[in-house]
Amino acid sequence: MGYYDIHTHQMPFHKEDIAIINRSVNPMGDIQPGSLPDTFIRSYGIHPWYIYNAKEQIDRLRVLAYGPRVVAIGEAGLDPLAESPVNLQKEVFLAQANLAEETHKPLIIHCVKAWGDLIACKKAVKPEVPWIIHGFRGNSELASQLVRLGFYLSFGDRFNPSALCVAWPDSLFLETDDKSIDIREVYRNVAEALDIPEEKLRIQIAKNSSIFRLKGYL
Repeated sequence: MGYYDIHTHQMPFHKEDIAIINRSVNPMGDIQPGSLPDTFIRSYGIHPWYIYNAKEQIDRLRVLAYGPRVVAIGEAGLDPLAESPVNLQKEVFLAQANLAEETHKPLIIHCVKAWGDLIACKKAVKPEVPWIIHGFRGNSELASQLVRLGFYLSFGDRFNPSALCVAWPDSLFLETDDKSIDIREVYRNVAEALDIPEEKLRIQIAKNSSIFRLKGYL
């Protein structure tokens, strides 16, 4: 059984590990140079930092979303630190959330200091597909609120141990994001923080990852 990295921008360190490699969409295609080998699963989305021409980007994303080996939409998000106006971010986020519903693929979310807006979006969309907040570093109180509302939380190399305990076991994912680290290191650190055997963590994350419907790709 491999290790699951549900949000990353790099190839996995070990060929038996499962990495969902993210690419952000600009009007011309991928914002990151280089194409991915056909064998790799991936997610496509419009990051709130990189909204240039919303209509063209959404049109481009719609094409990519139906492509082979695309298992998630995103990262989509809300971030007041981005240059794009908040109203435009919401418009682009909701377009991606609706596309996730249309394609029946989970939504990967980037959220910074916009939790109220994110929760309002979820209540408006009433999604049937999972919504996963990537790179979660919030405290246990915020984690509890989000988990109660049906969000999944994904943790990377930095995390709040008390929030980790809230997400464990059924709402937990792990990732490397843009860090040049091995996902296995994240597993070791999280298993230690939860005070559980690493194998138990691996089994649970593999079970949680069934939401991505990966059997046809592995």
